[in-house]
Amino acid sequence: TSTLLALAIGAVQIHHDVVSAEYTIRGNPNVRDDPPPPCDDYLNNLLASLANEDPGEVNRIRRILAMENRPCYKHYFDTFADHFLHRVKSVKKHMNLHIPKAGGMSLCSVARHSEYGSDIPADTNCWERQHFYPMWCLYYLGTRPKWESCEDLDESTPDFVMNENYLDYPLCMQQRLYSTLIREPVERAISHELHLEALKDTGNHEMPKKLFESRLAMGRMNYMTWALSADLFADNLNKASLVPGKMHAEVAMDTLSRFDFIMELSEDVECDAAILHFMGLGDDVVEPHMNAEFGKFEAK
Repeated sequence: TSTLLALAIGAVQIHHDVVSAEYTIRGNPNVRDDPPPPCDDYLNNLLASLANEDPGEVNRIRRILAMENRPCYKHYFDTFADHFLHRVKSVKKHMNLHIPKAGGMSLCSVARHSEYGSDIPADTNCWERQHFYPMWCLYYLGTRPKWESCEDLDESTPDFVMNENYLDYPLCMQQRLYSTLIREPVERAISHELHLEALKDTGNHEMPKKLFESRLAMGRMNYMTWALSADLFADNLNKASLVPGKMHAEVAMDTLSRFDFIMELSEDVECDAAILHFMGLGDDVVEPHMNAEFGKFEAK
């Protein structure tokens, strides 16, 4: 446990910042060294110009204000709400970064029972075979091919798709809503390791020792930071061996702040249902599955 605690320190900061940004009315804001952004007409004009050109930047500004300048955040709350509602109504396709053992497979189950269901291949989870098959399905943890353009991605993948393992750049936010599920990082890392140990000893999922050790190492080295930064820092042959450091964490935090939905499964069923509704997934509830060995989540 002490080893996993040390390995997860970087993820704690990302997790803390996200939770602070998304639930700013409760608790103390996260204070940074940089001065807070201005709260004047310039910001209003900036938001208006960015709304269609760079929706991820609008999300980032919103979260910075929520953490660092709450009076300004409250002042512009209606503006942010209007921008966001326009975005979720006009962009109907969805990209979800799948972080293992954070509830992604249950989210996929919810998607199958939503308006996206007919577009999700029946023989896979919610990833699509050409672009997003998991690295451990490839020889020596190889890397999947990149798409040629966001238009190519938009035309060749289902309306709801999970981005497996690492996030593919560039972000195609004109074509897709972006989301991810997060989970308390130490708890997630322990669940990930227990899951791999169980798979190793299960006949239906038996894996070679080298593959098991590689996947175990990936799960221990701050998986979330790796997933959000690996595609920018490592070539196709070295992504699996990239060990994230401070610069990777900074990129990961910046990228995560641009996502449309950052959802932490909680006991707040009403809040979870509202987020799923805005994601276009109906009003089903995703709740913890009491299975300590696999650490799964399931749809209710």
